[in-house]
Amino acid sequence: MLKDRLSNMHSALYGGYEEFTEIDMTLKQMHESSSLRTIERAEAKAEIKGEKRGISLGITQVAKAMKSAGDTVSKIMRCTGLSRREISAL
Repeated sequence: MLKDRLSNMHSALYGGYEEFTEIDMTLKQMHESSSLRTIERAEAKAEIKGEKRGISLGITQVAKAMKSAGDTVSKIMRCTGLSRREISAL
């Protein structure tokens, strides 16, 4: 509502001036492209986070399998990069 009022006031004050209209369009385009880049970055971060979570789950599954196969904790630590505490929690 406030945004609409401000937009209407802006149009009433500057709408008749071609220079302001061009600047306004440029600023809107810059804002839209900036917003799109922000969304794209957020999506990329979420994708990376999901991939890391998947890798982490895979490592945990490998560690569980090694543990149930009777491998030593030190060997599981070397192969998976998990800590002794993480392995004992499996």
